[in-house]
Amino acid sequence: MQRPSIRGPITLLALMSLSFGACRGEPTPPLFTGDLTRPEKEVEKEPAKIAEPERKLWFSSGPGRDAILARERQNFPAATKLLDEVLQDGSLAADDRGAALWLRALEDLRAQRFAEAAARLAEARAAPGLAAVAPRIRLLEAQAWLDAGMPEKAGAPLAGLVEAAAGTAIEAAATITSADAKARTNDRAGALAQYAAFIAKYPESPRRHEVRAKRARLLAESEAPEELREAIELYEKLLLDVPLSDYGSEAEERLPALAQKVGLRRSFAEDREAARQRTLAKIRDEQTRGRYAAVIRDVDDFLALQPPEADRCEALFLKGTAIFKQRKRAKSRSVFEQAAASCRKAGPGRKDTLVKALYQAGRGRYAEGEYERAAKQFQAVADEFPDHSYADDSLLLAGESWAEKGDKPRERQAYEGMLERFSGGDMAFEARRRLLVLALTQDRPADALKLADDGLTQKGLDLRERAKLHYFRGRGLHRLGRADDAVAAWLDVVATAPLSYPGLQAMSRLREAGDEPLARAIAALEKSADQAAVRLDLPPTPAAQRALLLARLGLGDEAREELSDAKIDGWPAAAVLAQAGLYGESQRLLGALGSGWRQSPPVGQNRELWTIAHPLAFSDLVRAGEGAHQVPWFLTFAIMQTESRFEPGVTSWAGARGLVQLMPATAKDLARQAGVDGFNDARLFDPSLNLDLGTLYLGNLVRRFGGEESAVPLAIPSYNAGAGAVDKWLDKRKDWDFDLFIEAIPYDETRAYTQSVLERWLSYRWLHAPAELTAAQRLPYVPLTLPSRARGVQAGPVDHG
Repeated sequence: MQRPSIRGPITLLALMSLSFGACRGEPTPPLFTGDLTRPEKEVEKEPAKIAEPERKLWFSSGPGRDAILARERQNFPAATKLLDEVLQDGSLAADDRGAALWLRALEDLRAQRFAEAAARLAEARAAPGLAAVAPRIRLLEAQAWLDAGMPEKAGAPLAGLVEAAAGTAIEAAATITSADAKARTNDRAGALAQYAAFIAKYPESPRRHEVRAKRARLLAESEAPEELREAIELYEKLLLDVPLSDYGSEAEERLPALAQKVGLRRSFAEDREAARQRTLAKIRDEQTRGRYAAVIRDVDDFLALQPPEADRCEALFLKGTAIFKQRKRAKSRSVFEQAAASCRKAGPGRKDTLVKALYQAGRGRYAEGEYERAAKQFQAVADEFPDHSYADDSLLLAGESWAEKGDKPRERQAYEGMLERFSGGDMAFEARRRLLVLALTQDRPADALKLADDGLTQKGLDLRERAKLHYFRGRGLHRLGRADDAVAAWLDVVATAPLSYPGLQAMSRLREAGDEPLARAIAALEKSADQAAVRLDLPPTPAAQRALLLARLGLGDEAREELSDAKIDGWPAAAVLAQAGLYGESQRLLGALGSGWRQSPPVGQNRELWTIAHPLAFSDLVRAGEGAHQVPWFLTFAIMQTESRFEPGVTSWAGARGLVQLMPATAKDLARQAGVDGFNDARLFDPSLNLDLGTLYLGNLVRRFGGEESAVPLAIPSYNAGAGAVDKWLDKRKDWDFDLFIEAIPYDETRAYTQSVLERWLSYRWLHAPAELTAAQRLPYVPLTLPSRARGVQAGPVDHG
């Protein structure tokens, strides 16, 4: 087995020899992988091939490479079997054996076979090619011995480890493990010193609570009053910071005995104050953890103690929020009103909670269907607290409430008032967008044109906002009969944000305007932009070397630690992670880069950035599912990127699971439809099953709305909010233009989701469609008129949280 060398300069441009063209000699494939004129069982199961990006993994082929990919896909039994196969090869090079032993040890750790893992790691760290990461392997080995209950064996890998790890990403973890080993081998003083050093050096570490608890345990064994008092202080802090954790439970259990042992006496008032703080901390923690029923119960118990108004204010707000989060918005209204009353009595110190309670009470009234009263309440919040950050949000919801009431003049008045009062606010563009939709649906194109022109003079617009204003400007001009000016405006959209959602809509309008306008848009997409080249090569530092090695082994979290420690971020870090298939970590890094890079089309060196941002993750599974279930090409990539950032093990707060975030109940129905035996919720973390069921569901939705490519912009919001919701919106706005229908989706999350997926679908099609297709064939098309619904095709709702 061969693997790429990691010695010498680390150059990502050389490392990432990505090839995305189509296979030559293949017939030109359609961009819709299913033939809707044939029964599903006759649909071709093998779609035309797309060239894959090269994956620079430690093993270039064979079972070692397959094992890394199996771990990426959460198929750990397969990874274990493959790694055992690798290790049976007597001719295996020492470095490859070390790498395979490391990965195999990780599977032992997963199965809690700690001693076996430690023995493998002890052998792995001797491999010369792993010398750069030997301290990390030693740390794993030492922890494995501790977990195996053999702390005396941890001494060898820990000898000098803290010093060797100084200044690296593992220094903090090495300090804890070394202290743990000392504590378990009766070196109490050494353990206390190292725990104290950790707390002093890493006060904000995610593991700070763990270390405080460990130091408190050792201190609690003492007879010295000063040590006992410190243990009490540490436990009391844990009770306030993480009351619902195991550490909080430990603190609650041990504190009474410690207080008695040290002879601690508190007054009634002090005890009551401590109990108050702990109860509120517990309720806050319950809220953070989504334990809404517990919040409601504990707030009621707390209020029975007649706390002061400031505490009533906070507790009632937490209760109202818990009810609201349970999707009982109407029932939350009265609780928020009680919270607001207490907040007013509490005085200026609770002003922020007061405003939020009034705002949330308005949302509850909106949910009750009392739209006029809700609108007036939102208006009152904005009038009473004009300097609060919720003031512009309140005016926006006042307009939304008038819209539900059917009072278009007052809806318009609310949005215009918001623009007048908060023209520089963060919700100003949203108010302008809604006014533009109103103007175009009420056939006031001149007003729409003025709104767009005025908006383009505003500062602080992001890329997509500016592009959307150009798009609406074109729509207004076209309605006014100024066709050439409209074409110019839509070309401005493409120039501003080439592969954006507004760009997709603009290119659809340019297609309708004729071949020549569309050709000009395509030329803009293919024109190289003058811009400074973005460097993708890593600095020649030890941390960068370690990050690249870890990435090639598929160890994403560890690679990310090293990159972060070396302060390597942005495109170089994203490139390292993406080329190794660590897509989730790469996507998170790119999310912090903003959208400035999207101003330039994917031409020349900039194309490499676009392909890093839009990887063909799990492409063999995606192609199989799209071909079998009649899903337009690349739509699944766009859904997957939006839902999970390509991470198979993700669970949303609402319980949706896996790559395309399926709710277990919906997935169970889909599994039954697909004839899947032995389905259970845990299997949704299997990329193969998740994508098969997800593409089955997507195919159902596309067929529900006609089965053509034009159905995609209706299938997407159905995936997010349920097809029934989309049916209701279609019944209400069936005569609207398609672009305005999308802009008027009433759920903010679903509207943003729909536009995000469409934008990514456009990007995937343009970047990765087979080269035999013409540029025009690669571009999706959103018609101006809504497609009809296909009757008799059922698709149940999916709740994505």
